[in-house]
Amino acid sequence: MKASLTFLQKLAYTLISICLIILLLYHAQSFFIPVAFAALFTLLLISPANAFEKWGISRGISALLAVLLAIILVLIIFYFISSQIIGFKSDLPKVGQQLYIAITDLENRAQQRFHVSDQHLKKFIDSVTIQSMTSTSAIVGSTFSTLSNVLMYLVLIPIYTFLLLLYRHIVVGFFVKSFGNAHALSVIGVLHRIRLIIKDYIFGLLIELLIVAILNYIGLLILGIQYAILLAVVAAILNLIPYLGIYTATLLSMLITYTSNTPAAVLGVAIVMIVVHLIDSNILLPKVVGSKVKINALATILGVVVGSLLWGIPGMFLALPILAILKIIFDSVESLQPWGYLLGDENGHTTNNPSNKSNQFFMRLFRKFHIFNKNMPK
Repeated sequence: MKASLTFLQKLAYTLISICLIILLLYHAQSFFIPVAFAALFTLLLISPANAFEKWGISRGISALLAVLLAIILVLIIFYFISSQIIGFKSDLPKVGQQLYIAITDLENRAQQRFHVSDQHLKKFIDSVTIQSMTSTSAIVGSTFSTLSNVLMYLVLIPIYTFLLLLYRHIVVGFFVKSFGNAHALSVIGVLHRIRLIIKDYIFGLLIELLIVAILNYIGLLILGIQYAILLAVVAAILNLIPYLGIYTATLLSMLITYTSNTPAAVLGVAIVMIVVHLIDSNILLPKVVGSKVKINALATILGVVVGSLLWGIPGMFLALPILAILKIIFDSVESLQPWGYLLGDENGHTTNNPSNKSNQFFMRLFRKFHIFNKNMPK
């Protein structure tokens, strides 16, 4: 009875803690979303910041240069995408007219196929229109709120990234001191593996995005699809969302293609997207991204869904990196290893012990900044 009660108590504490964390993440998302993105960019920019410091540049200037280089790269990508969107925007009235014609044609086919009278169809369309009109104010308000959040994130993320790069030694020292000197090596190893895996993951993801965009563009160009570059880039970006992104990209591309092409071209777009996705899933993702932490499909899909419910679209993009970080932490803490096993792939394998070379590097680093005291184990 006592053992059962102890188990129930642990289960209750765990569930209560998870619920409190979820509530905190949801209600404070305006704080956690930019911090999460900034933390990922910091892990990515530590290497160039360290390189600048080795060249004799001060830590503050090195952090600033690393952030500026990242901003310049993002602006170049944004300029390329926006130029394609501007070209699409100029043809938007024509696309809207063609979409209206396509919907009208679909209505006529529905009437002939299912023998629906004009009166019933008009009544159904009017009811849908009234419902959409009543929710217009809510949609407009939501749009303005989203735009304001995006602008706020664009300002906060570079600032947070710069500050995390500037004070990265203090942040690492905080984690080491929080767990005590007895666990210093384990904490150092976990932090080092998180940095390496997230850096490799993001670099691999960028390479994968570029290859997928090129393959999509080649396929759409062969089919003679209008807006081939825009559709290829958008599909590649949506493909970053595991499992769910490819379906959204395919439906969106098919819809835009249907307004200016034949049904055969629409089918060709679907085939191109699916074939490129199969190449990506079976060749590019394992070879190019090659993450050392394997997350099973169930945990990935649940993570994406939970991330979407908590943080919307940013949560969907952040789901997989956060799951990878959590798995590293779970695998390194004995009491949390069942959770790491739950997230992991059956064929995946990660080593729990950091390499001696990594340990020696971080030991020298923390001695330099006087993080360990005299009682530190040698």
